[in-house]
Amino acid sequence: MQRTHTLGELRKIDSGKEVILSGWTYHRRDHGGIIFIDLRDRYGITQLVFDPETNPDAHAKAEHIRSEWVLKITGKVRPRGEGLENPKMKTGEIEVLVTELEILNEAKTPPFEIATEKDVREDLRLEYRYLDLRREKMQRNMKLRNDMNHVIRNFFHDQDFLEIETPIMVKGTPEGSREYLVPSRLHAGDFYVLPQSPQQLKQLCMVGGIDKYYQIARCFRDEDLRGDRQPEFTQLDLEMSFIDQKDVITVVEDMLHQLTEQCAPQKEWKKYLVNGRFPQLTWQTAMEKYGSDKPDLRFGMEFVNFSEEAKTSGFGIFEKSEFLFAVKAEKKHGELSRKDIDTLTKLAQQNGAGGLAWLRVGEESGPVAKNSTDEFLQQIEQKTQAVAGDIIFFGAGEFIQATEPLGAVRSELGNRFGLKNENEFSFAWIVDFPMFEKKEDGSIQAAHHPFTQPNTEDMHLLESEPLKVRSYAYDVVMNGVELGGGSIRIHDPKMQAKMFEVLGLSADETEMKFGHIIKAFQYGCPPHGGCALGIDRLVMLFADEKTIREVIAFPKDQNARDLMLRSPAPMPAKELAEQNICVLEDE
Repeated sequence: MQRTHTLGELRKIDSGKEVILSGWTYHRRDHGGIIFIDLRDRYGITQLVFDPETNPDAHAKAEHIRSEWVLKITGKVRPRGEGLENPKMKTGEIEVLVTELEILNEAKTPPFEIATEKDVREDLRLEYRYLDLRREKMQRNMKLRNDMNHVIRNFFHDQDFLEIETPIMVKGTPEGSREYLVPSRLHAGDFYVLPQSPQQLKQLCMVGGIDKYYQIARCFRDEDLRGDRQPEFTQLDLEMSFIDQKDVITVVEDMLHQLTEQCAPQKEWKKYLVNGRFPQLTWQTAMEKYGSDKPDLRFGMEFVNFSEEAKTSGFGIFEKSEFLFAVKAEKKHGELSRKDIDTLTKLAQQNGAGGLAWLRVGEESGPVAKNSTDEFLQQIEQKTQAVAGDIIFFGAGEFIQATEPLGAVRSELGNRFGLKNENEFSFAWIVDFPMFEKKEDGSIQAAHHPFTQPNTEDMHLLESEPLKVRSYAYDVVMNGVELGGGSIRIHDPKMQAKMFEVLGLSADETEMKFGHIIKAFQYGCPPHGGCALGIDRLVMLFADEKTIREVIAFPKDQNARDLMLRSPAPMPAKELAEQNICVLEDE
């Protein structure tokens, strides 16, 4: 037997018991003959006592022990001396007097301290991830991830969903991101791809009569990385038949209610509910009020629409713009220097604006104040309810250009002014997304994916004005982060074929890329819809971390490399030949 108890288990009531414990050396202290060792596993820490008078052999061995050595001990539990208890430890009222010691493994000196929460270079942490996982924070994050997955699985099991595993090697079908290719050895020149999502497969489950499907699915995207992206990631995927949008929203929201109550009880979130449910905003409203389709609702700073007033403002840029929105930075929240404004201007430009117009109320400096009519300046003060010293920032241009850059400015002002309460979760649903969006070359593409059902009220616009068509698509957001999204799907094969036609696919292209799903829909496809939420992102937010790398056991770095396994790596020529691959050298 390697152990009778874990290292977070023993209490004062266990005094007198003989126990066997195993774990890693956390701290070693020599107090004038008596040696104390804190032994650690993922459950906690227990203090061991090596007394030369009680057991000289064990004590002699303990003199050589260093950090991270793996030990197995036999000993007797006893209370700590009066005044020597450690209330910060679960086992802080007891210690174990060691009678036998077995050194299971020695350890080299780690490249960073395991026993502290000191900052360590991320590349070093990722190279030695197996050591990093021993640290308290990572143990806590892995436990939280496990607990959240457990709550999710229990919830969907209780709701009569079936957990279905879909294949990892599938056919390449474009969904907006680059795919990872897997060459076929048996079929030279042909490829599988790793799925970006189980989207089509879960819809085919509905054709198959599964009715309620869910999966905690591994997905893959070969795209540039950010703090909340990885080449491989995990998402909660679900699909339901014979439902409408409200049904999907209700089941996802109920799951998030339960997840928050059980895994983040310290967070305040119910104050943001409306009649016990997450508030719902249309995409149009979210953009007009917050300049984002994932608005952070923990603070106000709503936009004011000056599109009509701009036409007679006297300021040429505003008068030529289709839309004009403004957001107020109140002086009471904090001062903004000219350098701060320049930084915000660069942020707006990075998000698609030509610049960032602004004025400081009560001052005549700046292009807006100097070139606008007195009437327009009065309208600004009245509609924004601004006072002297407040700064008004403007977004002008076409709708997206006038809103998105200003939304980025609003979010950054929330950070600078400390308006985002880290102890709160503010959930919301964004609904009525546009069906299509314009690409850089002027053509259109599906805003979500081509399987989304257009809003029945907008069907007449599908060919004439597709950019005005709304969809039955919905996102759930929290604290300015998109947790996930979904839609009601097209289930009519004729409508699905029509959608591919609107997107510019020829009949041959449709058959090649999506012929399997059109074929399946011809055999009686029920109305259906679903949703997908990023597990990594959810755990990151619940753990108060800044990147998903902190909640993934073995993540890639920001260059999509595995520093621990040293991958990707070259392959031997023989194996490449077997896979029908020829690697071309750069000239």
